[in-house]
Amino acid sequence: MAAVGSLLVQCLSRSRLLNLKMTALCVCSVGINIAKGHQLMSQHILLSRLHTALFYSNMAPESSIGQMRRQAALGFKTGGDNYDAHRPSYTDESVDLIVSEIVATSEAALGSGLKYDVLELGAGTGKLTERLCKKLPSHLKYLATEPSENFLEVLKSKGLNVDVAIATADRIPLADNTVGTVVCAQSFHWFSSKDNLDSIHRVLTPGGKLILIWNMPEFSYEFMVAFYEQTIEVVKKTGGSVNYLINFMDWRKDIDVSEDFKLLWHRSLTGIKIQGDIEEILSNHATGSAYKLLPAAECDAYIDQLRQILKTWPGLNLNNITIPHTTELFMFTAQ
Repeated sequence: MAAVGSLLVQCLSRSRLLNLKMTALCVCSVGINIAKGHQLMSQHILLSRLHTALFYSNMAPESSIGQMRRQAALGFKTGGDNYDAHRPSYTDESVDLIVSEIVATSEAALGSGLKYDVLELGAGTGKLTERLCKKLPSHLKYLATEPSENFLEVLKSKGLNVDVAIATADRIPLADNTVGTVVCAQSFHWFSSKDNLDSIHRVLTPGGKLILIWNMPEFSYEFMVAFYEQTIEVVKKTGGSVNYLINFMDWRKDIDVSEDFKLLWHRSLTGIKIQGDIEEILSNHATGSAYKLLPAAECDAYIDQLRQILKTWPGLNLNNITIPHTTELFMFTAQ
Protein backbone atom coordinates (compact mmCIF):
# COMPACT_ATOMS: atom_id res chain seq x y z
CA MET A 1 0.00 0.00 0.00
CA ALA A 2 2.89 2.34 0.78
CA ALA A 3 4.29 1.74 -2.70
CA VAL A 4 0.94 2.62 -4.20
CA GLY A 5 0.84 5.83 -2.22
CA SER A 6 4.38 6.72 -3.25
CA LEU A 7 3.59 6.17 -6.91
CA LEU A 8 0.43 8.26 -6.58
CA VAL A 9 2.43 11.15 -5.13
CA GLN A 10 4.93 10.89 -7.98
CA CYS A 11 2.17 10.95 -10.57
CA LEU A 12 0.34 13.82 -8.94
CA SER A 13 3.53 15.85 -8.80
CA ARG A 14 3.91 15.94 -12.54
CA SER A 15 3.18 19.33 -13.98
CA ARG A 16 1.10 17.92 -16.80
CA LEU A 17 -1.39 16.61 -14.25
CA LEU A 18 -1.42 19.78 -12.19
CA ASN A 19 -1.85 22.03 -15.19
CA LEU A 20 -4.07 19.81 -17.32
CA LYS A 21 -6.67 21.79 -19.17
CA MET A 22 -9.01 20.21 -21.64
CA THR A 23 -10.63 21.95 -24.57
CA ALA A 24 -12.81 19.21 -25.96
CA LEU A 25 -15.58 16.94 -24.87
CA CYS A 26 -18.02 14.41 -26.14
CA VAL A 27 -21.71 14.73 -25.49
CA CYS A 28 -24.86 13.46 -26.89
CA SER A 29 -27.50 15.42 -28.66
CA VAL A 30 -31.17 15.03 -27.91
CA GLY A 31 -32.34 12.36 -30.32
CA ILE A 32 -35.98 12.53 -31.33
CA ASN A 33 -38.00 9.72 -32.79
CA ILE A 34 -40.31 11.40 -35.30
CA ALA A 35 -43.63 9.76 -36.01
CA LYS A 36 -45.31 12.40 -38.20
CA GLY A 37 -43.97 14.40 -41.12
CA HIS A 38 -40.34 13.24 -40.73
CA GLN A 39 -38.45 10.06 -41.59
CA LEU A 40 -36.35 8.32 -39.05
CA MET A 41 -35.53 7.08 -35.78
CA SER A 42 -10.45 3.08 1.67
CA GLN A 43 -8.11 1.10 -0.78
CA HIS A 44 -10.21 1.13 -3.82
CA ILE A 45 -10.46 4.93 -3.76
CA LEU A 46 -6.68 5.31 -3.60
CA LEU A 47 -6.13 2.82 -6.41
CA SER A 48 -8.80 4.57 -8.47
CA ARG A 49 -7.06 7.91 -7.98
CA LEU A 50 -3.75 6.32 -8.86
CA HIS A 51 -5.19 4.94 -12.07
CA THR A 52 -6.62 8.34 -12.95
CA ALA A 53 -3.29 9.99 -12.20
CA LEU A 54 -1.46 7.56 -14.45
CA PHE A 55 -3.81 8.25 -17.33
CA TYR A 56 -3.66 12.02 -16.86
CA SER A 57 0.09 12.26 -16.31
CA ASN A 58 1.00 10.11 -19.30
CA MET A 59 -0.99 12.24 -21.72
CA ALA A 60 -0.33 15.82 -22.68
CA PRO A 61 -3.58 17.71 -23.40
CA GLU A 62 -2.95 17.64 -27.13
CA SER A 63 -2.49 13.86 -27.15
CA SER A 64 -5.17 12.77 -24.69
CA ILE A 65 -8.02 13.91 -26.90
CA GLY A 66 -8.36 12.42 -30.35
CA GLN A 67 -10.77 13.30 -33.12
CA MET A 68 -13.91 15.04 -31.90
CA ARG A 69 -16.96 16.41 -33.65
CA ARG A 70 -16.86 20.18 -33.35
CA GLN A 71 -20.42 20.34 -32.05
CA ALA A 72 -19.63 17.77 -29.38
CA ALA A 73 -16.18 19.17 -28.59
CA LEU A 74 -17.27 22.77 -28.04
CA GLY A 75 -20.96 22.54 -27.28
CA PHE A 76 -20.44 21.15 -23.81
CA LYS A 77 -17.12 22.52 -22.73
CA THR A 78 -18.91 23.55 -19.54
CA GLY A 79 -22.29 22.90 -17.97
CA GLY A 80 -21.83 19.42 -16.53
CA ASP A 81 -23.95 20.15 -13.45
CA ASN A 82 -26.81 21.46 -15.59
CA TYR A 83 -26.57 18.48 -17.93
CA ASP A 84 -26.64 16.05 -15.02
CA ALA A 85 -29.65 17.77 -13.47
CA HIS A 86 -31.84 17.84 -16.60
CA ARG A 87 -30.94 14.78 -18.67
CA PRO A 88 -33.01 11.62 -18.08
CA SER A 89 -31.68 8.44 -16.50
CA TYR A 90 -32.37 4.86 -17.62
CA THR A 91 -35.03 2.29 -16.74
CA ASP A 92 -34.46 -0.74 -14.55
CA GLU A 93 -35.32 -2.99 -17.50
CA SER A 94 -32.59 -1.58 -19.74
CA VAL A 95 -30.02 -1.47 -16.93
CA ASP A 96 -30.75 -5.09 -15.97
CA LEU A 97 -30.25 -6.23 -19.57
CA ILE A 98 -26.89 -4.46 -19.76
CA VAL A 99 -25.77 -5.82 -16.39
CA SER A 100 -26.64 -9.40 -17.38
CA GLU A 101 -24.58 -9.09 -20.58
CA ILE A 102 -21.60 -7.60 -18.75
CA VAL A 103 -21.62 -10.33 -16.11
CA ALA A 104 -21.98 -13.15 -18.66
CA THR A 105 -19.16 -11.75 -20.80
CA SER A 106 -16.84 -11.36 -17.81
CA GLU A 107 -17.53 -14.91 -16.65
CA ALA A 108 -16.81 -16.25 -20.13
CA ALA A 109 -13.52 -14.33 -20.21
CA LEU A 110 -12.18 -15.54 -16.85
CA GLY A 111 -8.46 -16.20 -17.09
CA SER A 112 -8.04 -14.18 -20.28
CA GLY A 113 -6.27 -11.28 -18.58
CA LEU A 114 -8.98 -8.62 -18.68
CA LYS A 115 -7.88 -5.28 -17.32
CA TYR A 116 -11.46 -4.03 -17.16
CA ASP A 117 -14.77 -5.83 -17.26
CA VAL A 118 -16.42 -2.60 -18.40
CA LEU A 119 -15.12 0.32 -20.43
CA GLU A 120 -17.60 3.16 -20.82
CA LEU A 121 -16.91 5.61 -23.64
CA GLY A 122 -18.44 9.09 -23.50
CA ALA A 123 -19.59 8.50 -19.93
CA GLY A 124 -20.50 12.17 -19.53
CA THR A 125 -21.60 12.98 -15.99
CA GLY A 126 -22.25 9.34 -15.19
CA LYS A 127 -26.00 9.07 -15.80
CA LEU A 128 -25.73 5.40 -16.79
CA THR A 129 -22.54 4.78 -14.83
CA GLU A 130 -24.24 5.26 -11.48
CA ARG A 131 -27.15 2.99 -12.45
CA LEU A 132 -24.80 0.20 -13.53
CA CYS A 133 -22.60 0.53 -10.45
CA LYS A 134 -25.58 -0.07 -8.18
CA LYS A 135 -26.29 -3.43 -9.82
CA LEU A 136 -22.96 -4.80 -11.00
CA PRO A 137 -21.01 -7.15 -8.69
CA SER A 138 -18.53 -5.05 -6.74
CA HIS A 139 -15.52 -7.11 -7.84
CA LEU A 140 -15.93 -6.18 -11.52
CA LYS A 141 -13.49 -3.55 -12.76
CA TYR A 142 -14.98 -0.50 -14.46
CA LEU A 143 -13.26 2.33 -16.36
CA ALA A 144 -15.38 5.36 -17.25
CA THR A 145 -13.85 7.63 -19.91
CA GLU A 146 -15.04 11.07 -20.99
CA PRO A 147 -13.32 13.79 -23.04
CA SER A 148 -14.69 16.64 -20.92
CA GLU A 149 -12.84 17.43 -17.72
CA ASN A 150 -15.89 19.42 -16.59
CA PHE A 151 -18.28 16.50 -17.10
CA LEU A 152 -15.80 14.04 -15.61
CA GLU A 153 -15.59 16.10 -12.42
CA VAL A 154 -19.35 15.71 -11.97
CA LEU A 155 -19.00 11.96 -12.46
CA LYS A 156 -16.13 11.76 -9.98
CA SER A 157 -18.11 13.69 -7.37
CA LYS A 158 -20.61 10.82 -7.20
CA GLY A 159 -18.07 8.58 -5.49
CA LEU A 160 -18.71 5.56 -7.69
CA ASN A 161 -16.69 2.34 -7.64
CA VAL A 162 -14.98 3.12 -10.97
CA ASP A 163 -11.70 4.30 -12.38
CA VAL A 164 -11.91 7.38 -14.58
CA ALA A 165 -9.84 8.81 -17.42
CA ILE A 166 -10.03 11.60 -19.97
CA ALA A 167 -10.02 9.86 -23.34
CA THR A 168 -11.76 9.58 -26.71
CA ALA A 169 -12.77 6.46 -28.62
CA ASP A 170 -9.88 6.70 -31.09
CA ARG A 171 -7.29 6.96 -28.33
CA ILE A 172 -8.25 4.44 -25.68
CA PRO A 173 -5.36 4.18 -23.19
CA LEU A 174 -5.50 0.40 -22.80
CA ALA A 175 -3.65 -2.57 -24.25
CA ASP A 176 -5.13 -4.93 -26.83
CA ASN A 177 -7.77 -7.48 -25.79
CA THR A 178 -8.07 -6.21 -22.21
CA VAL A 179 -11.76 -5.20 -22.01
CA GLY A 180 -14.79 -7.44 -21.66
CA THR A 181 -17.60 -5.01 -22.54
CA VAL A 182 -17.65 -1.51 -24.01
CA VAL A 183 -20.71 0.57 -23.14
CA CYS A 184 -21.78 3.78 -24.90
CA ALA A 185 -24.78 5.60 -23.42
CA GLN A 186 -26.24 8.42 -25.51
CA SER A 187 -22.85 8.91 -27.12
CA PHE A 188 -21.92 6.47 -29.89
CA HIS A 189 -23.36 8.66 -32.66
CA TRP A 190 -20.47 11.07 -32.04
CA PHE A 191 -17.72 8.50 -32.70
CA SER A 192 -19.25 5.81 -34.92
CA SER A 193 -16.70 6.02 -37.75
CA LYS A 194 -14.52 3.11 -38.85
CA ASP A 195 -11.34 4.38 -37.19
CA ASN A 196 -13.13 4.53 -33.84
CA LEU A 197 -14.61 1.09 -34.39
CA ASP A 198 -11.09 -0.19 -35.05
CA SER A 199 -9.94 1.33 -31.77
CA ILE A 200 -12.84 -0.19 -29.83
CA HIS A 201 -12.29 -3.59 -31.42
CA ARG A 202 -8.60 -3.45 -30.55
CA VAL A 203 -9.21 -3.30 -26.79
CA LEU A 204 -12.09 -5.81 -26.69
CA THR A 205 -11.40 -9.42 -25.86
CA PRO A 206 -12.50 -11.88 -28.58
CA GLY A 207 -16.23 -12.34 -28.08
CA GLY A 208 -16.43 -9.12 -26.09
CA LYS A 209 -19.55 -6.98 -26.25
CA LEU A 210 -20.26 -3.49 -27.56
CA ILE A 211 -23.47 -2.14 -25.99
CA LEU A 212 -25.15 1.00 -27.32
CA ILE A 213 -28.09 2.70 -25.62
CA TRP A 214 -30.12 5.83 -26.29
CA ASN A 215 -33.16 7.53 -24.78
CA MET A 216 -35.35 8.67 -27.69
CA PRO A 217 -38.26 11.10 -27.09
CA GLU A 218 -41.56 9.94 -28.50
CA PHE A 219 -44.04 12.13 -30.30
CA SER A 220 -47.06 11.70 -28.09
CA TYR A 221 -47.59 15.43 -28.46
CA GLU A 222 -47.41 17.06 -31.87
CA PHE A 223 -45.71 20.11 -30.37
CA MET A 224 -42.56 17.96 -30.22
CA VAL A 225 -42.30 18.37 -34.00
CA ALA A 226 -41.58 22.04 -33.36
CA PHE A 227 -38.82 21.06 -30.92
CA TYR A 228 -37.27 18.78 -33.53
CA GLU A 229 -37.50 21.28 -36.38
CA GLN A 230 -35.90 23.96 -34.24
CA THR A 231 -33.09 21.58 -33.26
CA ILE A 232 -32.28 21.03 -36.92
CA GLU A 233 -32.25 24.79 -37.48
CA VAL A 234 -29.89 25.36 -34.55
CA VAL A 235 -27.56 22.54 -35.63
CA LYS A 236 -27.24 24.04 -39.10
CA LYS A 237 -26.86 27.57 -37.72
CA THR A 238 -23.95 26.51 -35.53
CA GLY A 239 -22.18 24.73 -38.39
CA GLY A 240 -23.05 21.20 -37.31
CA SER A 241 -24.35 18.28 -39.32
CA VAL A 242 -27.82 16.87 -38.84
CA ASN A 243 -26.34 13.47 -39.68
CA TYR A 244 -25.12 13.32 -36.08
CA LEU A 245 -28.63 13.58 -34.71
CA ILE A 246 -29.38 10.13 -33.35
CA ASN A 247 -32.59 9.58 -35.26
CA PHE A 248 -30.90 10.07 -38.65
CA MET A 249 -29.25 6.70 -37.99
CA ASP A 250 -26.05 7.76 -39.74
CA TRP A 251 -24.15 6.10 -36.89
CA ARG A 252 -25.05 2.68 -38.36
CA LYS A 253 -23.27 3.34 -41.65
CA ASP A 254 -19.91 1.80 -40.69
CA ILE A 255 -20.84 -0.69 -38.00
CA ASP A 256 -23.46 -2.38 -40.19
CA VAL A 257 -20.80 -3.33 -42.75
CA SER A 258 -18.00 -3.98 -40.27
CA GLU A 259 -16.40 -7.42 -40.25
CA ASP A 260 -15.28 -6.81 -36.66
CA PHE A 261 -18.74 -6.54 -35.09
CA LYS A 262 -21.91 -8.58 -35.36
CA LEU A 263 -25.31 -7.37 -34.17
CA LEU A 264 -26.68 -9.88 -31.68
CA TRP A 265 -29.94 -8.09 -31.00
CA HIS A 266 -31.72 -4.75 -30.91
CA ARG A 267 -34.62 -3.94 -28.62
CA SER A 268 -36.95 -0.96 -28.44
CA LEU A 269 -38.07 -0.72 -24.81
CA THR A 270 -40.45 1.49 -22.92
CA GLY A 271 -38.18 4.23 -21.70
CA ILE A 272 -38.00 6.86 -19.03
CA LYS A 273 -40.57 9.65 -18.79
CA ILE A 274 -39.46 13.23 -18.42
CA GLN A 275 -42.11 14.89 -16.33
CA GLY A 276 -42.27 18.43 -15.01
CA ASP A 277 -43.49 21.92 -15.57
CA ILE A 278 -42.83 23.94 -18.70
CA GLU A 279 -39.45 25.19 -17.48
CA GLU A 280 -38.18 21.69 -16.69
CA ILE A 281 -39.12 20.50 -20.17
CA LEU A 282 -37.37 23.48 -21.75
CA SER A 283 -34.30 23.04 -19.54
CA ASN A 284 -33.98 19.46 -20.74
CA HIS A 285 -34.18 20.53 -24.37
CA ALA A 286 -31.59 23.26 -23.86
CA THR A 287 -28.97 20.70 -22.85
CA GLY A 288 -28.58 19.76 -26.53
CA SER A 289 -25.02 20.38 -27.70
CA ALA A 290 -25.97 22.70 -30.57
CA TYR A 291 -27.80 25.05 -28.22
CA LYS A 292 -24.70 25.34 -26.05
CA LEU A 293 -22.78 26.71 -29.04
CA LEU A 294 -25.12 29.68 -29.32
CA PRO A 295 -24.52 33.00 -27.57
CA ALA A 296 -26.57 33.02 -24.37
CA ALA A 297 -29.04 35.64 -25.60
CA GLU A 298 -29.64 33.79 -28.85
CA CYS A 299 -30.11 30.48 -27.06
CA ASP A 300 -32.62 32.12 -24.73
CA ALA A 301 -34.50 33.50 -27.72
CA TYR A 302 -34.79 30.06 -29.29
CA ILE A 303 -35.99 28.52 -26.04
CA ASP A 304 -38.52 31.33 -25.64
CA GLN A 305 -39.94 30.45 -29.08
CA LEU A 306 -40.67 26.98 -27.75
CA ARG A 307 -42.02 28.44 -24.52
CA GLN A 308 -44.60 30.43 -26.48
CA ILE A 309 -45.61 27.34 -28.47
CA LEU A 310 -46.21 25.41 -25.26
CA LYS A 311 -48.08 28.25 -23.61
CA THR A 312 -50.53 28.49 -26.50
CA TRP A 313 -50.94 24.74 -27.06
CA PRO A 314 -54.58 23.77 -26.57
CA GLY A 315 -55.32 21.83 -23.39
CA LEU A 316 -51.70 21.49 -22.26
CA ASN A 317 -51.17 21.57 -18.49
CA LEU A 318 -48.05 23.71 -18.19
CA ASN A 319 -47.47 22.51 -14.63
CA ASN A 320 -47.40 18.82 -15.54
CA ILE A 321 -46.00 17.93 -18.96
CA THR A 322 -44.90 14.36 -19.66
CA ILE A 323 -42.53 13.43 -22.48
CA PRO A 324 -42.33 9.63 -22.81
CA HIS A 325 -39.18 8.07 -24.24
CA THR A 326 -38.27 4.86 -25.99
CA THR A 327 -35.01 3.18 -25.02
CA GLU A 328 -33.09 1.87 -28.03
CA LEU A 329 -30.65 -0.83 -26.97
CA PHE A 330 -28.18 -2.51 -29.34
CA MET A 331 -25.94 -5.47 -28.53
CA PHE A 332 -22.92 -6.23 -30.73
CA THR A 333 -20.22 -8.85 -30.28
CA ALA A 334 -16.58 -8.55 -31.34
CA GLN A 335 -15.61 -11.02 -34.07
